Amino acid sequence: MSLAGVVLAGGRSARMGAPKALLDFRGQPFAVRILEALEALEVKTRVVVVGPDAPRIRPALAGHDCLIVENADVDGGPIASLRAALRALQPVQPSAALVWPVDLPHVRVATVERLLETYRRGGAPVVVPTFAERRGHPVLWGAALFEELLASDAATQHGARAVLHAHAAETVSVAVDDPAV
Repeated sequence: MSLAGVVLAGGRSARMGAPKALLDFRGQPFAVRILEALEALEVKTRVVVVGPDAPRIRPALAGHDCLIVENADVDGGPIASLRAALRALQPVQPSAALVWPVDLPHVRVATVERLLETYRRGGAPVVVPTFAERRGHPVLWGAALFEELLASDAATQHGARAVLHAHAAETVSVAVDDPAV
């Protein structure tokens, strides 16, 4: 399985007053914490989608092997960032993408390992963690759905959610003991 890790940090972070990617989590910026988790999981292809704060974020990511992609459509919501990542991944053609929002640096590596194991065993087009019967993140998307994600309706701001609902019968939910999801 050729897996890509996608860190979504392409918004404005307007409410935070600082880029979410640079907020501190146990002495590390959020984005660095997630990149190190992906490295620990041996995810070789790593993409970080950034927005207008790219000049501030890039130096924090130095020393981490990742492709930094700028989201030109910051008003398009998370689906715009996901689309930017998927377009950047087209030459690599991964079999799946683990999409991890930057504001969830506290998700345990063991939790993500369970998602990856589930995908490897069954190859479901979508693998989603659940805690207390609520869906969470990160979400693992199989490559079979990349085109749908790229074509989904951004105008409704429910682009990825609409694709998830369209494939509800094929989606595998993994119950985890990790409230961070």
